[in-house]
Amino acid sequence: MFSGCLHWDDQNNMKRNNNSIIWNPGELIYEIGSIPEEAYLILEGYVIIETKDQFQLNRLGTGEVFGESSLLLGTKRTVTAKACSQKVVANIIPKDYFLKLKKNDVILNALIRKTQVRLMDANSKINQLANEVSELLSSLKGDSKLDGELSSRITNLRKKISQINDIAND
Repeated sequence: MFSGCLHWDDQNNMKRNNNSIIWNPGELIYEIGSIPEEAYLILEGYVIIETKDQFQLNRLGTGEVFGESSLLLGTKRTVTAKACSQKVVANIIPKDYFLKLKKNDVILNALIRKTQVRLMDANSKINQLANEVSELLSSLKGDSKLDGELSSRITNLRKKISQINDIAND
């Protein structure tokens, strides 16, 4: 699947080799507010995408691209990406690729931008809803008669939010 020689640095952090990169389990790939320089195509492993409140929006795997939204929209990163519980191997998609795409195919660029903006809006709304649900649960804790039922309902709401997010990311 992956061929190429990669060498770990002294801190055992991610390392690059030409157009590929490897991150260790749990390693931060990029965080909210950082300036994007490239996107990534996952060859091996899983990447977790989280909001600023550490709400998991998605889990991406082999064959999926991440980090492209900020490059396409010309914004700073709006989510945090972390390697999951195993190493992640990815191909690097340089910023220039997206600049050429934006310049050479105006219609495709417009379609992609519109989709990315909708996705970012959906992610924001999902995060807001998850925070409201958590606040509701916190404010109602203490009533032992309601705790079990509320916890169950909150769990079901989180599952539904996750399902909505999965649909939004398809």
